[in-house]
Amino acid sequence: MQMRHSSIASALMLAAFSGLAIAQPLAITGLKKPQYGNPRWVNLIPTSYGDNTVINCDKNTLNGATVNTVTKGIELGIPLSALGNPTGTIRACIFINNQDGGYVSNQFSGTPLVGLAGELAQPANFGETRAVNLATDARAAGNQFFTINLNTTSTAPTIDGTRETTGWSTRSQQSARTGFGNSNSGTTDYANGSELDGVYTRVAGGVLYFFLTGNLESNHNTMEIFIDTGSAQGQNRLRGDNPAVGGDGLHLTRMGDDGSNNGFTFDAGFNASYWVGLNCGDAPFALYVDYAQLSNNDGSGGGVGYYCGSSGAASNGVLTGGAVGAPAIVATIDNSNIAGVPDFCPPPAGNPDVSNGSELDAVYSYVDKVNKRLYVIATGNVKTDYTSLNFFIDAGGFATPGGIEHGQNQLRNDNSTFDFGSINNMGGIGSGTNPGLKFDSDFSPTYFLGYKNGGNVDNYSHSTVLRTNGRATICTAVMDYGMFDGGPKLVAGANGELYDVIKYNGLQGYPGGTTEPFVGIQEQDGTRTELEGNFAPYAGYKFMSEYVGDPCNSVPGNPSAAKPSAGIILMRMNQSNLAGVTSANGGAPFTEDDVIAVQSGCEFSIDLAELGYDGVSDIKLAGFLGGGDRGSISNQVIGDLPASYGAAPGTNVGTTNQTDFNTIAGKQWITVFQSCPWDLNHDTMVDDSDFVTFVSAYNDLIAPYRWATADFNGDGLVDDTDFVLFASAYNDLLCPEPL
Repeated sequence: MQMRHSSIASALMLAAFSGLAIAQPLAITGLKKPQYGNPRWVNLIPTSYGDNTVINCDKNTLNGATVNTVTKGIELGIPLSALGNPTGTIRACIFINNQDGGYVSNQFSGTPLVGLAGELAQPANFGETRAVNLATDARAAGNQFFTINLNTTSTAPTIDGTRETTGWSTRSQQSARTGFGNSNSGTTDYANGSELDGVYTRVAGGVLYFFLTGNLESNHNTMEIFIDTGSAQGQNRLRGDNPAVGGDGLHLTRMGDDGSNNGFTFDAGFNASYWVGLNCGDAPFALYVDYAQLSNNDGSGGGVGYYCGSSGAASNGVLTGGAVGAPAIVATIDNSNIAGVPDFCPPPAGNPDVSNGSELDAVYSYVDKVNKRLYVIATGNVKTDYTSLNFFIDAGGFATPGGIEHGQNQLRNDNSTFDFGSINNMGGIGSGTNPGLKFDSDFSPTYFLGYKNGGNVDNYSHSTVLRTNGRATICTAVMDYGMFDGGPKLVAGANGELYDVIKYNGLQGYPGGTTEPFVGIQEQDGTRTELEGNFAPYAGYKFMSEYVGDPCNSVPGNPSAAKPSAGIILMRMNQSNLAGVTSANGGAPFTEDDVIAVQSGCEFSIDLAELGYDGVSDIKLAGFLGGGDRGSISNQVIGDLPASYGAAPGTNVGTTNQTDFNTIAGKQWITVFQSCPWDLNHDTMVDDSDFVTFVSAYNDLIAPYRWATADFNGDGLVDDTDFVLFASAYNDLLCPEPL
């Protein structure tokens, strides 16, 4: 008997140790693991966003692409009076920069940049703006500026974003592949890449006109135009005391000397006196224009800057909303170019870090009930051009002051404006021209989580809470955060971090704070209309709410409130997939087995408390691949799309804020966790009424989709295997305890 007790004890101990092993958190690798089991959803729609395939690509050429035939782009006119009324010959340097002015592309006017031997046509992006020196960098052979003869006059063009065949003087043509993404959206407004194919000028009626063919990505990348009018006070190296203007008001100064004798440096002999910057984005779409007369190069006189206003796409160029005193610049853009220079040649196919196509193959999920974490992997690829992968989670509602929050069945346009407003590009006002993305009637997300990668392999994720009535406030002060994290995947960034795994650990230092508890997270001082940081958003809200208290109701704050911890959200992308769905534009046939065979993709893990999970609701997931500005939805949508969306050459769902999934057959969401999957009528009991429902599905045999009602093992059938699972729960009667 003693021996039997010992055996039982040993067995229990073994089971306990096994339980501990099972309870260990899964490593986030971007690879499918046994714990995920069968897929929750399998995609059979060929991708309209390109398949990740082996591509023959010559890094020394444009692969036959031409730039002189491009007729779409930015068209603008600058009054010569805004340039000091110069005469004779002046010079201009034009290039594409990122949103805040801190990361320079390889798209320049003048003599195109040249790459290393063997890849002459794809010179690397310059990167950090303050470190650029065109006079000494090996990529910048020749001059990256061109001359304009003001004495050669013409007639004024029609301002509409389309270059006429006559009247323009060709000043520059591109031969470097773009390092800022090759736009393929083909729409007049939103573009998902930036390139400068050619520069054309003309002078008429006291106005200097430019036509810059190509695209400007609608994420507020900036077209920088510097003009040297011959003034002895022009800057060859940009100073740090230029006017506070452009984008966030610091764009121009971000390019200049930060006090360490750096600053963007032009070719020898080029001394900039004037600057015009153009960027575009938002919903509704707009092109924004800024202007500055630069400070004297010796600091003896300060410059002056103005916001000149905005216009729409393919407009007549008249700007509205500009500051008093701003010069009467006219500008518009037609972003529909899909020709011109191509993107960088892709690396060898199967590379875990980058992809030349985008697809969703299948979704798998797992809930760690011990550590209370949700794990999801969406197998497939996300093209390394800042294409967006967008996840929406409906966890059934979460507790919030005033009751239970049930999310947004139709996305609002007043959620957090982070990621250059792209979250709100998906939303609307609920009616009118852009009502906002509307989900199926039985799906209301309370949480958003996104992924992008691009540039020199940078990984980024964005997340926010979605509330029915908009962001939470205390005394009218916004308390909900738009959070982000990410950076270089292969080489440590400025903070020493690698972002192979995105950890939401606050180490971005956003917004540059050096004192606790506000390192990596913004403090609400009562005036901020936006809060951003690098932690999980709901945890950020709870921290800030406790820290601030409720002064309007005499509830004091807690200065000892615990800041969010790292790792509440974890994410990793593995791009190795070469199988799965193929291109809708002439791709090879594939089977469901091909799709299920894909082992890699975007994997994330999130603490259930971060979702506000109540422990009893089903957890649902919706998602799609879309444009970098999130303004468009591809045909790669989680859930069911009709097969017609995959017919060659593929049909995208369309503009995000005009999409209503209720009008598309099938359901565009899946269940990733069922706390009691056998409770088919959701009354917390597994009883006769559930049995009747099961029998009906059992008689049909074929489930309408994997994991549909009564398909407990997700194999697409309701058969004897499912009956065994159901019978066990039916005998127990009650559903299991909540998580």
